[in-house]
Amino acid sequence: MLQPDRVTIPMCIGCGGMRVYESCETTCSERKLEIVSADDHDRLTDVANARRARIEAFECVLEQLTDGDPRSVGWQDAFQALQSSARSSLRRARTDAATGSADLPPEAESLIVWRCPQCGGLDAPQECIGVCVWRPFEWVNSRLYEVERSRAEFDRERETSLLELLRRIAFVTPRNGEWERNWRALQSQAQLTRAAATGGGW
Repeated sequence: MLQPDRVTIPMCIGCGGMRVYESCETTCSERKLEIVSADDHDRLTDVANARRARIEAFECVLEQLTDGDPRSVGWQDAFQALQSSARSSLRRARTDAATGSADLPPEAESLIVWRCPQCGGLDAPQECIGVCVWRPFEWVNSRLYEVERSRAEFDRERETSLLELLRRIAFVTPRNGEWERNWRALQSQAQLTRAAATGGGW
């Protein structure tokens, strides 16, 4: 049996010992399980999901640039509509940055426990300090946490590269008569940026 992705474990708030009483019909076969706090994992996931939502909004702006047909409305009107979309997406990014919700939380500290994958029994003893108060805490397999953190760090780099292009779109206005030339130049930059941003792939 595989070790669980998420598990609730009673923990002594005095010494930090953890224990789940179970027993196999035969001898238990304990396996090392590395875990992190579910609160740390969920905090990371919230930040990562917010970043992915911003990236999706940035990608929508770039799709407007790469897939749109400005000739149907005119190059100037199309460019100004593109700028409006870019500025709207950037406002959300600025709001998240101002509240601190755009920053990755510090890396979580992991713990090692020994768990039997057959019966679910678990033991992580600590020296008793005379205060035995047990509370259930939720934990996440550190493997799951590390995958999410690696993806979040990749997305952070991806967002940075997209931000640079969106700022250029939002705040650089072409001279009269240069709308088409600037649109096509930004199209080329968008294609390069999107290719680089997805190069690591998830």
